[in-house]
Amino acid sequence: MSTSPESSQAIRQAFLDFFAARDHEVVPSATLIPQDDPTLLFTNAGMNQFKALLLGAERRSYVRATDAQKCMRVSGKHNDLEAVGRDGRHHTFFEMLGNWSFGDYYKREAIEWAWEFLTKVMQLDESKLLISVYKDDDESFQIWNEVVGVPAERIYRLGDLEKGDEENFWSMGDTGPCGPCTEIHFDQGPELALGDDRPLGENDSDRYLEIWNLVFIQYDRDGAGELSPLPLQSVDTGMGLERLVALKQGVTSNYGSDLFTPIIEWVAKESGADPSDSEKKISMQVIADHVRAMTFAVADGGRPGNDGRGYVLRRILRRAVRHGRNLGFGGPFLYRCAEVVIEQMGDHYTEIREARDHVQRVIKTEEERFLETLDRGLQKFEEFAAEAVDRGDEQITGAQAFMLHDTFGFPVDLTGVIAEEKGLTVDDEGFKVEMEKQRERARAAGKFKAGDRGEEWHWFAGEPGADRDAVRFVGYDSLRAETKLIGVRPLDGDQYEVSIDPTPFYAESGGQVGDTGVIAGKGLRLEVLDTQPGGGGAVSTVRVIEGSLDGDDVALRDLVAEVTAGKRLSTIRNHTATHLLHAALHEHVGEHATQAGSLVNEDKLRFDFHHDGALGKDLLDTLEAEVNAQILQDFQVTKHVDVPIDDAKAMGAVAMFGEKYGDTVRVVQVADVSTEFCGGTHCDHTGQIGTFRIVGESAVAAGVRRIEAVTGAEAVKLAQREHAILRGLSEKLSAKPDEISTRIASLQDEIKDLRGQLDEARKAQAGDLVGSLVADAREVAGVKLVATRVEAADRGSLMTMADELRDGLGSGVGVLATVLGGKGTLVVVVTDDLVKDGVRAGNLIKPIAAAADGRGGGKPHLAQAGADAAKLDAALDAAEAALEEARD
Repeated sequence: MSTSPESSQAIRQAFLDFFAARDHEVVPSATLIPQDDPTLLFTNAGMNQFKALLLGAERRSYVRATDAQKCMRVSGKHNDLEAVGRDGRHHTFFEMLGNWSFGDYYKREAIEWAWEFLTKVMQLDESKLLISVYKDDDESFQIWNEVVGVPAERIYRLGDLEKGDEENFWSMGDTGPCGPCTEIHFDQGPELALGDDRPLGENDSDRYLEIWNLVFIQYDRDGAGELSPLPLQSVDTGMGLERLVALKQGVTSNYGSDLFTPIIEWVAKESGADPSDSEKKISMQVIADHVRAMTFAVADGGRPGNDGRGYVLRRILRRAVRHGRNLGFGGPFLYRCAEVVIEQMGDHYTEIREARDHVQRVIKTEEERFLETLDRGLQKFEEFAAEAVDRGDEQITGAQAFMLHDTFGFPVDLTGVIAEEKGLTVDDEGFKVEMEKQRERARAAGKFKAGDRGEEWHWFAGEPGADRDAVRFVGYDSLRAETKLIGVRPLDGDQYEVSIDPTPFYAESGGQVGDTGVIAGKGLRLEVLDTQPGGGGAVSTVRVIEGSLDGDDVALRDLVAEVTAGKRLSTIRNHTATHLLHAALHEHVGEHATQAGSLVNEDKLRFDFHHDGALGKDLLDTLEAEVNAQILQDFQVTKHVDVPIDDAKAMGAVAMFGEKYGDTVRVVQVADVSTEFCGGTHCDHTGQIGTFRIVGESAVAAGVRRIEAVTGAEAVKLAQREHAILRGLSEKLSAKPDEISTRIASLQDEIKDLRGQLDEARKAQAGDLVGSLVADAREVAGVKLVATRVEAADRGSLMTMADELRDGLGSGVGVLATVLGGKGTLVVVVTDDLVKDGVRAGNLIKPIAAAADGRGGGKPHLAQAGADAAKLDAALDAAEAALEEARD
């Protein structure tokens, strides 16, 4: 790609270099998929990864930082999806350039540096730059006017908190850190005002383009709205790279910059569509935006799905595919378009280059799935559109929009776009009602009863409490610990949650189940049923076996906590085996086969991984053999503790997606076979696993497979069960174990021959019977009709008779009735000539079966029904009337 001074690559680097020269730490972009913030579907601002620093809850080795952050805004108040492609500045995916001060420099430096970068480094025309500040922020106004030299008439005071106008005032929420901000705007000229000549702050046109927002985190806002100065004042800035690049490259639309033109040119070339056509242009711009979002999101671990961020990605991809259909693409194309994004941006964001195969595989699979239903969904939409026009309300109903969503995978916004193209609207409220009905059905299906767990914790005097300070975990080195009780919370009946310090009990995490065991002391014995993470350490659920947990004196007792050794040993076998399986998947399936979930308990291991399609018996055998080979090597399992995270990455340690890691981590290493971030418990040598057996492989979601396996004693039990089955077969077949397959094949051949002979006998018997039946046929409405009872040994014999009867009639209708297994059965056959004439077996069977309290259906040539065995004669009597009606 271009590396000229005005290229996007050069501009991004110039920004980072500018602030690096001013003692800012250049921090890599955080992943698009937040790993430590459940409030976010996607990273949507540069400050996301610095939230704890800005709140003063975290300290790092630097107090100044700069980065180019990958962002997506597709939900909540930051939802730009509808505007994408229709104007020149809204995107689902974009890059946010930013610089931060965490209690270091403040307004003056931030403002001066921003002005210097834009006017000196980027060489933007000073006369076209306008400034906005919060109405009461006299300090920022003075810096802009007196220090920087911006004329007062080009500085606008905006916002008024007392009137509910938060323009130029930033807040993290209704309460908490907040402060004024100052924005830098560029006047793109009156030709973009579209007749709107109002000043900055009152003008919604594209004339005044916001470039850079400098936020000064100055106050703490309480519940009453009162502002108090913060002891730590910080700076948080954000500038959209796409807008800056467009300005530098002299285009008024971001889509005209080199961040998008290579993609748009590829789309135009591959589709053959004319980019000068306004509607085609919009589709190309939507695709260019959406393929960037998909490429980066999938590379960071996102996958299309049915809910949450997965559904957002599915919506984005399906919108792009539908716009591709508008341009003439008949099959999957987006996965190939992703290659353009990777080549264009992979030098800076190396993660997308490393994930190239995975990204293209995921996108292609999702495209193919949607294309399977797209045409049928569009056909159904056309039917709904015609109905709307006939009704005269010109609206797709909520129920119809929901059907398109639920049956054909159309996101409601996609239905809205298609409807708009036809001059129609969608009943969004009605759609929401239908969605809520579905959620209610799901909730009703999944309801369960649980006891009241609302009681508060009781912390013993002088003790820290598990929700305040960390409880020491000593279970890596010992299954037994002398301990004290520091907190209790009543549950149901004789059950409680307890916090002890120290604890040998592993709290469920990373897929490994929590420990069980016993806590005992003088006059007290507790059975540990489970252990889960608490606010600051492990919290165990216990049942009181002896004594009581009431009274503060219980905290004074010396206790001994002991883990159930057998369960822990079985669990660690499965956990270490999971690491070996993960490594084997990388080796034999591919690097894309990364973890998507896991469960490790004493009975089995369950490992979910990203892959499209079943592995097959041969590959499963290879994986099983590979893991067992590592077990037989008896490799040492090394646990590295408190490893700086950068050192762990340099070791090649594999991080588990979705897990949160601190500055130091624990790394579990098995020779040169496997190196992973892991806080779980493990064997000391692979030989302790014993043996490894795969017991199942299946699909759990689109693009996600699951392997289940057993180790140790469970693997031995499995081998014993299989041996017993093999021995039993050997005895029944009078064959040695290695002769069983041959013996079964021989028996299958014999069965096949006998079935052939039986079929021939049935046909001969049926032929004899049919001859007499046809001879006795009566004529009804000009058609030969045979309606009679027959004796049939089974359904196969009955169907043979029906086939022979249809052939023997030449032209006519046959109705056969019999009793099979104590139940009445009816069959109707119609010859080809009568089918063409409108006589259909599927229609005849309904009134015939109804006469015998039965029901059925079938194809035009043949139909079947169940009926009351005592009323079959009534059904046969009804055949004549049914045929007469069919001939009318």
